[in-house]
Amino acid sequence: MSQIDRRLKNVQQADLSESRLNDDFILWLKTWGNNILLVVLVIAALAMGWFWWGQQKERERDAAWEELQGATLPAALLEVAAKHEGKDAIAHFAELQAADRYLIAVLSNQRFDREAGAVDAAITPELRTEWLKEADRLYASVAKRVEGANSTGEYGFLFGALFGRAAVAEDMGDLKAAEGYLREIESRAKGTDFASTAEVAAKRIASLQALSAPIVLPSKPMPVTPAATAPSAIPDLTGPGTPSLLNPVPAAEPAPAGSAEDKVKQLQGGTPAPAPAPAPAP
Repeated sequence: MSQIDRRLKNVQQADLSESRLNDDFILWLKTWGNNILLVVLVIAALAMGWFWWGQQKERERDAAWEELQGATLPAALLEVAAKHEGKDAIAHFAELQAADRYLIAVLSNQRFDREAGAVDAAITPELRTEWLKEADRLYASVAKRVEGANSTGEYGFLFGALFGRAAVAEDMGDLKAAEGYLREIESRAKGTDFASTAEVAAKRIASLQALSAPIVLPSKPMPVTPAATAPSAIPDLTGPGTPSLLNPVPAAEPAPAGSAEDKVKQLQGGTPAPAPAPAPAP
Protein backbone atom coordinates (compact mmCIF):
# COMPACT_ATOMS: atom_id res chain seq x y z
CA MET A 1 0.00 0.00 0.00
CA SER A 2 1.37 3.28 -0.99
CA GLN A 3 1.88 6.14 1.41
CA ILE A 4 -1.02 8.06 -0.11
CA ASP A 5 -3.38 5.19 0.46
CA ARG A 6 -2.35 4.91 4.08
CA ARG A 7 -3.02 8.60 4.59
CA LEU A 8 -6.45 8.35 2.99
CA LYS A 9 -7.27 5.40 5.23
CA ASN A 10 -6.26 7.37 8.35
CA VAL A 11 -8.41 10.29 7.27
CA GLN A 12 -11.39 8.04 6.75
CA GLN A 13 -10.93 6.46 10.18
CA ALA A 14 -10.66 9.91 11.80
CA ASP A 15 -13.84 11.02 10.06
CA LEU A 16 -15.63 7.93 11.26
CA SER A 17 -14.48 8.55 14.86
CA GLU A 18 -15.61 12.17 14.79
CA SER A 19 -18.91 11.20 13.28
CA ARG A 20 -19.41 8.62 15.99
CA LEU A 21 -18.63 11.20 18.72
CA ASN A 22 -21.01 13.69 17.20
CA ASP A 23 -23.74 11.10 17.04
CA ASP A 24 -23.13 10.18 20.72
CA PHE A 25 -23.21 13.84 21.81
CA ILE A 26 -26.39 14.49 19.90
CA LEU A 27 -27.96 11.44 21.45
CA TRP A 28 -26.88 12.59 24.92
CA LEU A 29 -28.32 16.03 24.32
CA LYS A 30 -31.57 14.55 23.15
CA THR A 31 -31.70 12.37 26.25
CA TRP A 32 -30.52 14.82 28.98
CA GLY A 33 -30.37 18.23 27.35
CA ASN A 34 -33.82 19.41 28.44
CA ASN A 35 -33.24 18.30 32.01
CA ILE A 36 -29.90 20.05 32.22
CA LEU A 37 -31.31 23.20 30.74
CA LEU A 38 -34.15 23.12 33.27
CA VAL A 39 -31.69 22.74 36.15
CA VAL A 40 -29.62 25.69 34.90
CA LEU A 41 -32.72 27.81 34.64
CA VAL A 42 -33.81 26.84 38.14
CA ILE A 43 -30.39 27.75 39.56
CA ALA A 44 -30.44 31.09 37.79
CA ALA A 45 -33.96 31.78 39.05
CA LEU A 46 -32.95 30.92 42.62
CA ALA A 47 -29.93 33.21 42.40
CA MET A 48 -32.08 36.05 41.13
CA GLY A 49 -34.69 35.38 43.82
CA TRP A 50 -32.06 35.39 46.57
CA PHE A 51 -30.69 38.68 45.32
CA TRP A 52 -34.19 40.20 45.19
CA TRP A 53 -35.00 38.94 48.70
CA GLY A 54 -31.81 40.47 50.09
CA GLN A 55 -32.57 43.80 48.44
CA GLN A 56 -36.10 43.68 49.81
CA LYS A 57 -34.86 43.06 53.35
CA GLU A 58 -32.44 45.96 53.04
CA ARG A 59 -35.25 48.24 51.93
CA GLU A 60 -37.45 47.10 54.83
CA ARG A 61 -34.69 47.72 57.35
CA ASP A 62 -34.01 51.15 55.92
CA ALA A 63 -37.72 51.95 56.11
CA ALA A 64 -37.85 50.72 59.73
CA TRP A 65 -34.94 52.95 60.76
CA GLU A 66 -36.58 55.89 59.04
CA GLU A 67 -39.81 55.23 60.97
CA LEU A 68 -37.85 55.07 64.21
CA GLN A 69 -36.13 58.34 63.45
CA GLY A 70 -39.44 60.03 62.66
CA ALA A 71 -41.25 58.82 65.79
CA THR A 72 -41.17 61.27 68.70
CA LEU A 73 -44.05 60.38 71.02
CA PRO A 74 -43.93 57.23 73.16
CA ALA A 75 -47.04 55.79 71.50
CA ALA A 76 -45.46 56.10 68.05
CA LEU A 77 -42.20 54.61 69.31
CA LEU A 78 -43.99 51.60 70.78
CA GLU A 79 -45.86 51.11 67.52
CA VAL A 80 -42.53 51.03 65.65
CA ALA A 81 -41.17 48.51 68.17
CA ALA A 82 -44.14 46.18 67.69
CA LYS A 83 -44.14 46.52 63.91
CA HIS A 84 -40.43 45.87 63.42
CA GLU A 85 -39.80 43.31 66.13
CA GLY A 86 -36.73 41.24 65.25
CA LYS A 87 -35.27 43.71 62.74
CA ASP A 88 -31.83 44.67 63.94
CA ALA A 89 -32.19 46.39 67.34
CA ILE A 90 -35.06 48.68 66.36
CA ALA A 91 -37.41 47.38 69.08
CA HIS A 92 -34.68 47.91 71.71
CA PHE A 93 -34.08 51.48 70.60
CA ALA A 94 -37.78 52.30 70.35
CA GLU A 95 -38.67 51.07 73.85
CA LEU A 96 -35.61 52.72 75.39
CA GLN A 97 -36.42 56.06 73.77
CA ALA A 98 -40.07 55.84 74.81
CA ALA A 99 -39.05 55.22 78.43
CA ASP A 100 -36.64 58.15 78.27
CA ARG A 101 -39.42 60.43 77.02
CA TYR A 102 -41.63 59.52 80.00
CA LEU A 103 -38.82 60.02 82.50
CA ILE A 104 -37.60 63.32 81.02
CA ALA A 105 -41.14 64.67 81.00
CA VAL A 106 -41.55 63.86 84.69
CA LEU A 107 -38.20 65.35 85.68
CA SER A 108 -38.85 68.54 83.70
CA ASN A 109 -42.50 68.74 84.80
CA GLN A 110 -43.45 69.34 81.16
CA ARG A 111 -45.88 67.14 79.25
CA PHE A 112 -44.60 66.05 75.86
CA ASP A 113 -48.13 66.11 74.41
CA ARG A 114 -48.72 69.79 75.27
CA GLU A 115 -47.25 73.07 74.16
CA ALA A 116 -44.76 74.65 76.53
CA GLY A 117 -47.03 77.56 77.39
CA ALA A 118 -50.26 75.59 77.68
CA VAL A 119 -52.36 75.86 80.82
CA ASP A 120 -52.25 72.09 81.41
CA ALA A 121 -48.59 71.65 80.40
CA ALA A 122 -47.54 70.79 83.96
CA ILE A 123 -47.71 67.17 85.11
CA THR A 124 -50.24 66.31 87.78
CA PRO A 125 -49.28 64.00 90.67
CA GLU A 126 -51.45 61.20 89.26
CA LEU A 127 -49.95 61.50 85.79
CA ARG A 128 -46.46 61.64 87.29
CA THR A 129 -46.96 58.32 89.05
CA GLU A 130 -48.46 56.75 85.94
CA TRP A 131 -45.65 57.86 83.67
CA LEU A 132 -42.96 56.76 86.10
CA LYS A 133 -44.49 53.28 86.25
CA GLU A 134 -44.70 53.11 82.45
CA ALA A 135 -41.08 54.21 82.11
CA ASP A 136 -39.99 51.54 84.58
CA ARG A 137 -41.96 48.91 82.66
CA LEU A 138 -40.29 49.82 79.38
CA TYR A 139 -36.83 49.91 80.94
CA ALA A 140 -37.48 46.47 82.42
CA SER A 141 -38.57 45.19 79.00
CA VAL A 142 -35.33 46.37 77.39
CA ALA A 143 -33.25 44.86 80.20
CA LYS A 144 -35.07 41.53 79.77
CA ARG A 145 -34.32 41.51 76.03
CA VAL A 146 -30.58 41.64 76.71
CA GLU A 147 -30.36 39.96 80.12
CA GLY A 148 -27.81 37.50 78.72
CA ALA A 149 -25.72 40.26 77.17
CA ASN A 150 -22.34 39.19 75.82
CA SER A 151 -21.61 41.84 73.21
CA THR A 152 -20.84 45.55 73.32
CA GLY A 153 -24.17 46.56 71.79
CA GLU A 154 -26.21 44.44 74.19
CA TYR A 155 -24.27 45.77 77.19
CA GLY A 156 -25.10 49.30 76.06
CA PHE A 157 -28.82 48.56 76.07
CA LEU A 158 -28.57 46.73 79.40
CA PHE A 159 -26.75 49.50 81.25
CA GLY A 160 -28.97 52.18 79.74
CA ALA A 161 -32.07 50.34 80.95
CA LEU A 162 -30.65 49.76 84.43
CA PHE A 163 -29.64 53.41 84.80
CA GLY A 164 -33.17 54.34 83.78
CA ARG A 165 -34.73 52.04 86.36
CA ALA A 166 -32.42 53.46 89.03
CA ALA A 167 -33.49 57.01 88.13
CA VAL A 168 -37.17 56.05 88.29
CA ALA A 169 -36.74 54.34 91.66
CA GLU A 170 -34.84 57.32 93.03
CA ASP A 171 -37.53 59.73 91.88
CA MET A 172 -40.21 57.57 93.51
CA GLY A 173 -38.26 57.57 96.76
CA ASP A 174 -37.22 53.91 96.65
CA LEU A 175 -33.50 54.44 97.26
CA LYS A 176 -32.90 50.78 98.13
CA ALA A 177 -34.15 49.60 94.72
CA ALA A 178 -32.14 52.32 92.98
CA GLU A 179 -28.99 51.18 94.76
CA GLY A 180 -29.67 47.58 93.70
CA TYR A 181 -29.81 48.53 90.01
CA LEU A 182 -26.64 50.57 90.30
CA ARG A 183 -24.78 47.74 92.02
CA GLU A 184 -25.80 45.39 89.21
CA ILE A 185 -24.32 47.84 86.72
CA GLU A 186 -21.15 48.12 88.77
CA SER A 187 -20.68 44.35 88.95
CA ARG A 188 -21.50 43.56 85.31
CA ALA A 189 -19.55 46.45 83.79
CA LYS A 190 -16.22 45.32 85.23
CA GLY A 191 -14.01 43.63 82.67
CA THR A 192 -16.01 44.96 79.70
CA ASP A 193 -15.68 47.93 77.38
CA PHE A 194 -17.94 49.80 79.83
CA ALA A 195 -15.48 49.88 82.74
CA SER A 196 -16.01 53.63 83.13
CA THR A 197 -19.73 52.93 83.57
CA ALA A 198 -18.91 51.03 86.75
CA GLU A 199 -17.22 54.15 88.14
CA VAL A 200 -20.27 56.25 87.33
CA ALA A 201 -22.49 53.73 89.08
CA ALA A 202 -20.23 53.78 92.15
CA LYS A 203 -20.49 57.57 92.37
CA ARG A 204 -24.26 57.37 92.07
CA ILE A 205 -24.34 54.82 94.90
CA ALA A 206 -22.30 57.17 97.10
CA SER A 207 -24.70 60.02 96.38
CA LEU A 208 -27.68 57.78 97.24
CA GLN A 209 -26.09 56.84 100.54
CA ALA A 210 -25.63 60.52 101.33
CA LEU A 211 -29.30 61.13 100.58
CA SER A 212 -30.41 58.22 102.74
CA ALA A 213 -28.37 59.38 105.75
CA PRO A 214 -30.65 60.87 108.44
CA ILE A 215 -30.51 64.64 108.75
CA VAL A 216 -30.14 65.77 112.37
CA LEU A 217 -31.65 69.15 113.00
CA PRO A 218 -30.54 71.25 116.00
CA SER A 219 -32.86 71.38 119.00
CA LYS A 220 -35.08 74.36 119.58
CA PRO A 221 -32.93 77.25 120.86
CA MET A 222 -33.69 78.82 124.24
CA PRO A 223 -35.36 82.25 124.07
CA VAL A 224 -32.81 85.02 124.52
CA THR A 225 -33.78 87.72 127.06
CA PRO A 226 -33.09 91.12 125.57
CA ALA A 227 -30.51 93.12 127.52
CA ALA A 228 -31.59 96.19 129.48
CA THR A 229 -31.56 99.23 127.36
CA ALA A 230 -28.71 101.54 128.29
CA PRO A 231 -29.68 105.10 129.08
CA SER A 232 -29.37 107.39 126.20
CA ALA A 233 -26.25 109.54 126.24
CA ILE A 234 -28.24 112.37 124.69
CA PRO A 235 -29.89 114.53 127.43
CA ASP A 236 -33.52 115.38 127.24
CA LEU A 237 -33.68 118.96 126.04
CA THR A 238 -37.46 119.19 126.05
CA GLY A 239 -38.15 119.12 129.80
CA PRO A 240 -39.09 122.16 131.89
CA GLY A 241 -36.17 124.24 133.06
CA THR A 242 -33.99 123.18 130.25
CA PRO A 243 -31.89 126.11 129.05
CA SER A 244 -32.54 127.24 125.55
CA LEU A 245 -32.32 130.37 123.44
CA LEU A 246 -35.76 131.40 124.65
CA ASN A 247 -35.01 130.49 128.27
CA PRO A 248 -31.35 131.29 128.88
CA VAL A 249 -29.49 130.15 131.98
CA PRO A 250 -29.56 132.98 134.65
CA ALA A 251 -26.20 134.53 135.31
CA ALA A 252 -24.45 133.50 138.51
CA GLU A 253 -24.52 136.02 141.37
CA PRO A 254 -21.15 137.69 142.02
CA ALA A 255 -19.19 136.40 144.98
CA PRO A 256 -19.16 138.75 148.03
CA ALA A 257 -16.19 141.07 148.34
CA GLY A 258 -13.17 139.67 150.06
CA SER A 259 -14.17 136.12 149.60
CA ALA A 260 -11.27 135.46 147.26
CA GLU A 261 -8.77 136.98 149.72
CA ASP A 262 -10.18 134.91 152.56
CA LYS A 263 -9.67 131.72 150.49
CA VAL A 264 -6.04 132.72 149.84
CA LYS A 265 -5.46 133.32 153.52
CA GLN A 266 -7.01 129.99 154.37
CA LEU A 267 -4.64 128.28 151.95
CA GLN A 268 -1.74 130.15 153.52
CA GLY A 269 -2.83 129.25 157.04
CA GLY A 270 -4.12 132.70 158.02
CA THR A 271 -7.40 133.66 159.65
CA PRO A 272 -9.93 135.13 157.35
CA ALA A 273 -11.24 138.59 158.12
CA PRO A 274 -14.66 138.69 159.72
CA ALA A 275 -17.48 139.38 157.41
CA PRO A 276 -18.84 142.92 157.69
CA ALA A 277 -22.02 143.24 159.69
CA PRO A 278 -25.10 143.88 157.69
CA ALA A 279 -26.29 147.43 157.63
CA PRO A 280 -29.16 148.20 160.05
CA ALA A 281 -32.52 148.43 158.52
CA PRO A 282 -33.71 152.01 158.14
